[in-house]
Amino acid sequence: MTQQHDLTAEALRRGAIPGRGYAVARTISQIFHPVILSVLSVFIVGIMGVQPLLRGLAWATLCTVLQVLPPTIFFMIRLRQGAYTDDDVSDRTQRNELYLFGMVTVLVGVGILMLLKAPLPFIALLSSAALLNGTSWVINLFWKISIHAAGIGSSATIAALYSEPLGLLLWIGAISLGWARLRTRNHTLMQVIAGLVLSCACVLGSYLLFGLL
Repeated sequence: MTQQHDLTAEALRRGAIPGRGYAVARTISQIFHPVILSVLSVFIVGIMGVQPLLRGLAWATLCTVLQVLPPTIFFMIRLRQGAYTDDDVSDRTQRNELYLFGMVTVLVGVGILMLLKAPLPFIALLSSAALLNGTSWVINLFWKISIHAAGIGSSATIAALYSEPLGLLLWIGAISLGWARLRTRNHTLMQVIAGLVLSCACVLGSYLLFGLL
């Protein structure tokens, strides 16, 4: 009852219609959270893009530590410090430090992977993440873009490069997530589309640059 009351209050605050649809949309947003999608992308590459499997899993674990863990810890610390109005970081101006921290983290990760002579798909993956972070930060100075959409756009594009059925499944998930972000009034349709298109372009551009396409 308390949770439902909280969701109703949150929906009204966002200007959304409260109810079961709003609760479902919030659940979809949590399932397809950018952190979860980042880990998924890394392990898709590790399982499908690198052989043998154990080698791919080992590199995927290292990439998760380099790319996903530091920004997640930074976000949790800053959230507890009250730096963000909510866990969606709805205020666009509050997102700048997250983009910058994420970009620096990923660039450091790319450098470490290159020094360790990591498999090229992982270097391409982290490079695409750095490009997405940097571009999103520039856009965010003027306009809010959906990072949820960008996260699933990246995962779906990466998956499609290795497995068409998995890619199709994730693109269907992208449609449901897009609806969810609209239903909760976190983003507009153009902000969702921009996140999907930008992430797809960053992944394909990075893989082309490294000669993987």
